[in-house]
Amino acid sequence: MRRSQFTENEILHLLYEASSGVSVAEICNTAGVSVRTFYRWRRRFGGLNVPAVLQMKELAAENARLRGLVSNLFERLREPAANSPQQVATAIAAVSDDRARRQEQAIRSAAKKCGGAVTGRFASLRVNP
Repeated sequence: MRRSQFTENEILHLLYEASSGVSVAEICNTAGVSVRTFYRWRRRFGGLNVPAVLQMKELAAENARLRGLVSNLFERLREPAANSPQQVATAIAAVSDDRARRQEQAIRSAAKKCGGAVTGRFASLRVNP
C-alpha cells in the first residue's frame, strides 16, 4: 500500500481548517489533493485531534497483539496430543474452584466487617440460626 505524502498531523490540520470555515475546494487546491482524498481523510479521522489519533493507533497495536495471543491459545487447544480432554476439564475445574474459594473468602471478610452479620445478595431473606 502506498504511503501518503502527508503526515497525520498535517491531515488533522487540514481537517481543522475545514471545520473552522475555510472552503474544502480552497484547502484541496492549496494542499494539492483531490476533493475525494479530503473526504476520505474526513471519514477516517472525523473530529479527532492529535492525542486521540495516537491513542487510536496504540489501541490498534494492542488489539493486534491480543489477537495474536488468542490465536496462539486456540492453536494450543486444538493440538490433540498436548491437551487431552481430561487435562482441559481439570484446568476448567481448577479455575472454577479458585473462583468459588475467592468468593467464600470475600463473604467471610464482609461478615467480619459487619460484626458477624450474614451478608450477600439475599441476606435479608436468610434465617440466622
